[in-house]
Amino acid sequence: MKVKIQLEKQNLYLSIIGMLKVSTNLTKIQKKLSISKQKLNYYLRELKSKGLIIQKGRGWYEPVKGSKNSIKYGTHLVKDSSRGHAYVWMVKLPKEIEGWNKRIERLEKKGIHFNLVGALKTTPRIKALGRKVWLCNDHLRIFDKPKQSYYGKTAKESKSLAHMELLNIIRVLENKLGFLFKPLKYSIQKEHYALIRNDLAIDQNRKGIIMRIKDENGEEFLLLDDSLEKGGELETVGKGAYKNNIPLQKWWIEQKEDGFKTTPTKIKKEINELRIETLNQIKESSKVSMNVSLIIKQLESNIKGLTELVYLQQQEIRGLKK
Repeated sequence: MKVKIQLEKQNLYLSIIGMLKVSTNLTKIQKKLSISKQKLNYYLRELKSKGLIIQKGRGWYEPVKGSKNSIKYGTHLVKDSSRGHAYVWMVKLPKEIEGWNKRIERLEKKGIHFNLVGALKTTPRIKALGRKVWLCNDHLRIFDKPKQSYYGKTAKESKSLAHMELLNIIRVLENKLGFLFKPLKYSIQKEHYALIRNDLAIDQNRKGIIMRIKDENGEEFLLLDDSLEKGGELETVGKGAYKNNIPLQKWWIEQKEDGFKTTPTKIKKEINELRIETLNQIKESSKVSMNVSLIIKQLESNIKGLTELVYLQQQEIRGLKK
């Protein structure tokens, strides 16, 4: 029970730090975590006392600059929790947006610095909240900062924090450019999810082994590396990075709890034993069914005999009456 409580505390520390990176609105954080105001204040005081966040005003907290990498959070980062990173978003522009074809002129008029990029060097690229943003003809392409991370207990939580940050970037772009990008439609072109402080990755990194695993099509989908240079990460990449990370995390944690006793051979043996047991049950059930069938046939025969006997007795009685 003590271990469980400690893990819950660590998860809250992790979530609060991650959310403060995206938004300093304490009311939103409180609602997102479904905790009381008093409990949130308690954790804020703890994080502040440990030097992980700073208070810039009443109800205004921010993570310290030196705690942007997971290892800087020390014991508050739970082993095998998720780190989402390397995002590239594509935001589809609404068809009715006006003046977009003259966006370069607008940038020049507003004095916004830009570079022309792309194969033909015709696409303007600006920055918003430290992110490079390509202003393409029919979409925005937003590249997250190289070492930006979104920490959560699961890949789902990490992705949720990244989504919140994207909304902030869009809001800044709208204010900066004077365009509205609503209704917002976006897709993720690239994303990575890592199980942080992972024992397997740490062990391999200590041995100087960096694994890059590919599927049958030659596409990388799993890495064992140390991109933060402070431990080890078991990381899912490629098109299936998000959906692969969820079962990977579940499988790894279950394996650790089981002491890695669940092997393919063991599973095959258990399935075979279950199959034999099921077949025996079916056989026993069949025997019972056969016995019941014989009993029913015997009853039918007895009833038929009784019916004939009753008929004959009725005939005799009628004969006597005459």
